Amino acid sequence: MLDTVVLNIPRDQVLDIANGNGTRPWDLQARTSVYSKHTKNPPRGISDGVYRPRLTGISRSISRGQKVSFVKIEFSVSKLLLGNNLEEVTDKDFPRVVELLHDRLLEAGCIVQKRSIINATVAAFHPSKNIVLSDGYTASLVSRELAKINLNKKFDLQKTSFRNGGQSLQGYTQAHSVVVYDKIADLAQTKKRAVDKDPVPNQLSLFQMIKSEKPSLEILRLEIRLTQKQKINGLLKRLGLPINPTFEQVFKKDVCQKIVLSYWETIIEGENLFLFGTESNPKNLLKRILRQHPKMRAKDAVYLVGLNALCVDEGGIRELRAILEKRQSQRGWYRIAESISLLNSGRSDRHLHGWVRQIRTSLKNFSAYRIRPP
Repeated sequence: MLDTVVLNIPRDQVLDIANGNGTRPWDLQARTSVYSKHTKNPPRGISDGVYRPRLTGISRSISRGQKVSFVKIEFSVSKLLLGNNLEEVTDKDFPRVVELLHDRLLEAGCIVQKRSIINATVAAFHPSKNIVLSDGYTASLVSRELAKINLNKKFDLQKTSFRNGGQSLQGYTQAHSVVVYDKIADLAQTKKRAVDKDPVPNQLSLFQMIKSEKPSLEILRLEIRLTQKQKINGLLKRLGLPINPTFEQVFKKDVCQKIVLSYWETIIEGENLFLFGTESNPKNLLKRILRQHPKMRAKDAVYLVGLNALCVDEGGIRELRAILEKRQSQRGWYRIAESISLLNSGRSDRHLHGWVRQIRTSLKNFSAYRIRPP
């Protein structure tokens, strides 16, 4: 469902309460002749257990001497409502989230009408899914397996990182990111090492409770971070969803599900399922390739069997590409990539590892996870 969201509300729809009643003042962060930025963030070291949004006031000059001013509100929906983002919200939680956000803004010294929150422009948002794994599969194992994919090729991502001993996989640009990680293990990480850089006060106690009451719980988090308006609108248009969405429009199961599924299907279903097959006998693979491509020359089929072994080996396609690009041009790699796509054709779902089917089922259902069902 929806986790982090960044809302923009016009400055004239945000009324400041006079200082002196315990509210925080706006702190100037930057100023030029055409731009100013003020922040009003939660105080450091506060320990009352209340999750609070981060506020940024921005004013900039545009053409012909006109100015645009707005307040940016950044927060985790699930942390605001539930105190953590291991658990997930549902569509019916929207009125309560609006009410809580209204109250937190008021505590920070900002009066904002609820209708302004509901209709706020979405500048960025992170649809995600926490996937419970079973049958002995661990989130760290699945993260390492998924790291075999060449994310840079699939998403034109500028950087890819593998952190915390393979517990997380991240591919990102300034416009969007794909993040896969061990959600339970991340709860115990320091802010510097954690994938989730917005910890909640009770995070460590939540981790300790899970290890005590649910020691076998394994949760893989798949998170899509959409951080630029152009990328958001392009993706929404492709999926047949409204562009320039409001807060109310993205706070919907079907919107978040379509986005997460779209990325998953591009990452896995389209070209990479062969990486996660259980068939390990190279001669059986050779027979299958020859059956599927009766006109293929024998040496080309043998080449595909060897290519398959290199791709499914530890490090996967990503490491194979890194090795080969030291000896050939990028164009040469793309010719090899065309051969890799043949390996995914004709694969049988019966021969997939169970964790692939578990993720697929979870994304198809998209049911909200709660530690203790309501």
